[in-house]
Amino acid sequence: MPGTEEIIKLSGGQVCYFKMGTGPPLILVHGLGSASANWYKNIDGLSKSHSVYAVDLPGHGKTYKSISKKPLDQAVNFMFEFMDKMNIPKANIVGNSMGGLLALAMALEHPARVSKLVLEGSAGLQNDIAWFLRFMTLPGIGEVIATPTRTSTKHLLKQILYNTDLIKPDLIEMIYQYRKEPGNKAAMLKILRTGVSLNGLNPELVLIDRLSEIKAPVLLLRGRNDKIVPIHHAENFVQEFSNVQLHTFERCGHWPHIEFHEEFNSLVLSFCAEN
Repeated sequence: MPGTEEIIKLSGGQVCYFKMGTGPPLILVHGLGSASANWYKNIDGLSKSHSVYAVDLPGHGKTYKSISKKPLDQAVNFMFEFMDKMNIPKANIVGNSMGGLLALAMALEHPARVSKLVLEGSAGLQNDIAWFLRFMTLPGIGEVIATPTRTSTKHLLKQILYNTDLIKPDLIEMIYQYRKEPGNKAAMLKILRTGVSLNGLNPELVLIDRLSEIKAPVLLLRGRNDKIVPIHHAENFVQEFSNVQLHTFERCGHWPHIEFHEEFNSLVLSFCAEN
């Protein structure tokens, strides 16, 4: 894992993050059930011109596990507390999936603290979402599906990645290790069940009606073959707003930052360098 792993104390407890590089701050925000380690192919490349921070969100990785009744509000407050601790007044935010929803919420809550937004396979634009995530909201069924094993991790990666040749033992092991951290399964299910039902993403988390309030430039990065969050979410977004760019990765799933990491890094750096 590139960068230096650090542990700090915030109001909720222990927080783990990686940091690398110097320059304008760029914060990488992972998705539901993931961790900062998921950015292992991006931290080094992005740090060539930025101070890169990849942080484990509450209930993920090695960060504290307590989850509030309003996980999105908690995560927004957490991110700004983290930025304050790091003396970051304003940053570029890169968010994947749930991390994209969090990035949107941050830009709405405190627009002066968000320079640019990169939303990769972002949730929060419409309500439809993968059915296996909806089924995980059901008592008992969710506990079975979310139980971390190496076999279940391999099956999960087949839903996330288009190029299954990338699903090698070292990737399976890395993801399995952070999924099995004590408390992560329960925290992930609590977050999911607060924001998702069999009908999809809960209406209060669909932010399409508020996107006109976001003044920061936005880059949408999507995989054409994303099974988690349908690509038409991003296409509809671009049609509505002039400050939004869209790049689609062909033959790619929910994690372009892994499937096409060099192109992903280049696009992010170019976007963040634009005036």
